[in-house]
Amino acid sequence: MKDNKKYNQSISQKADQLIRNYQIVVNSGKEEVLGTLLKKIEEKERTTLIPVRKISWYRIGAASVAAVIAIIVTFWFLTASQTTEVNQGNTYAFRLPDESRVILHNGSSITYSKYFWNRAVKLTGSAYFEVEKGTGFRVKTSNGSVEVLGTRFLVEGMEKDLVVRCYEGSVKTSYEKESWILEPGTQFSGKQGLAQKKNFETVTGFPAFAEFSKSFSNTPVSLVFQEIETFFGVDIKWKTPLDKNFSGSFKTGTLENVLQIVCEPLQLNYIFEDKYRIEIY
Repeated sequence: MKDNKKYNQSISQKADQLIRNYQIVVNSGKEEVLGTLLKKIEEKERTTLIPVRKISWYRIGAASVAAVIAIIVTFWFLTASQTTEVNQGNTYAFRLPDESRVILHNGSSITYSKYFWNRAVKLTGSAYFEVEKGTGFRVKTSNGSVEVLGTRFLVEGMEKDLVVRCYEGSVKTSYEKESWILEPGTQFSGKQGLAQKKNFETVTGFPAFAEFSKSFSNTPVSLVFQEIETFFGVDIKWKTPLDKNFSGSFKTGTLENVLQIVCEPLQLNYIFEDKYRIEIY
């Protein structure tokens, strides 16, 4: 029996090789990319074949096989996906191609298009989202979906249950052919055919696993900033030497709160160069 994992890796490598060799723009539409790729393959074959007087059936066969392989690899390339997952009992924070932030929780996974980002993800488990504004963003689960434009929300899709909490903006939740609009402070619960929308109370405005909850004792501040970079998905640089140590605790989901807690006692200043780059001076 073939090793499917090795086979898939081989197809993945072929797809990446096609991108490099034929210089395909992955932001184009799927039909456009397929047409462009096949055209480039045809042009390359025309420039490399040496004209002969007699028909070479071997070359015709080889060209046909190459075309079939190109189509198969291209199909994989168009449908390839990227999956990120986290182990049980852990959380993992990262950013999607459009800079939307995701925190996966407790054995959850998220899958999205590898080469054609369409602001749609498939979620298994629990995740907190901070979605960048733009065209519609969709989260699909095994039993429902969530549509947003720019907002902060929690989605828990476990087996046949679906829980959605809106912390900011608005969220459209679809479940068993019906839909609900959630405002900040409201949640949807769907379980075994029973669905309801209700208010929920929150002290911090974040789910517990989406809060930066850390304690440091006489820790070099450069290491503290590294932890902040990883959790919030930002880039922190500094002009002044960071030869100071920090002691303190955090329990907040807001980046600016964390920066204030670190910088003020150490007499450091910070400035946002943009939403994801911070300079310490």
